[in-house]
Amino acid sequence: MSHIEEVLSLTLNSNIHDGADFKAYDLNGISLNGISFIFSVFTESNFNKSELVDINFSQANLKNTRFKNAKIKNVDFTSSNLENANFEDATLINCTFKNANLENSNFASAQIRGCQLRGCNLSHGNLSSAKIQNSDLGFARLMYAYAKSTDISGSRLNGINARGSDFGFSKISNTDFRGAVLKYSDFNSCTFKGVKLSHAEMIGCELKDSFCKGLEMEEINLEGADLTYANLEDANLKSAFLLEANLHGANFSKANLKDAYLIDANTSKALLKEAILDNTILE
Repeated sequence: MSHIEEVLSLTLNSNIHDGADFKAYDLNGISLNGISFIFSVFTESNFNKSELVDINFSQANLKNTRFKNAKIKNVDFTSSNLENANFEDATLINCTFKNANLENSNFASAQIRGCQLRGCNLSHGNLSSAKIQNSDLGFARLMYAYAKSTDISGSRLNGINARGSDFGFSKISNTDFRGAVLKYSDFNSCTFKGVKLSHAEMIGCELKDSFCKGLEMEEINLEGADLTYANLEDANLKSAFLLEANLHGANFSKANLKDAYLIDANTSKALLKEAILDNTILE
């Protein structure tokens, strides 16, 4: 049974409903603007195909809530509980998820533009085929997330913890990953353009066939990483740590490998034409 008429009647009389209980409400297709639901309960509710503008869900309980195909703009989810929430195919513009719990949430094929997700928990989440533009995910937790074929541009992911996540076949441009923890993550066949990876922890990462031309990767830790046939032309790998890395067929032409550490790395068929090898340790 739809609860749309009930909620519209309530919001017509007042735009403040902080702490209210709307558990398991069916609000499929509802249109709401300028309502405050701080600390409210919407667990297992349905906002599919809804239009939400200027809503305050900060510190609300939205566990298992559905927002599939919703249009969401200027909505505040700060410190809210969105565990297992479903934003599949949703459009999110200028929304705030700062410090929100988004563990196991689903953003597959979502459009995320100008959003603030700094410090949120997206571990085990699904971001496959999502498009993330001009958003801030700095210091967020994305451990073991499924982010295959994502399109990330103009965003900040510095200091994130994305250990064991799958970014395979993604397109990532003009994005800041400096200081990120990306241990054992999958970046196979990714295309990186204008990406900053300096000081990132990429121990055991998969970067086979990835396009990393001209990237800023100073002091990156790629111990045991697999860069088979990766393109690292013109990349800045100064003081990079590549102990036991698989560099078979990788292209380091004109790359800066000054002071890099490649002990026990597999460099068979690697291209080092015009690479800077000052003080590089290769044995």
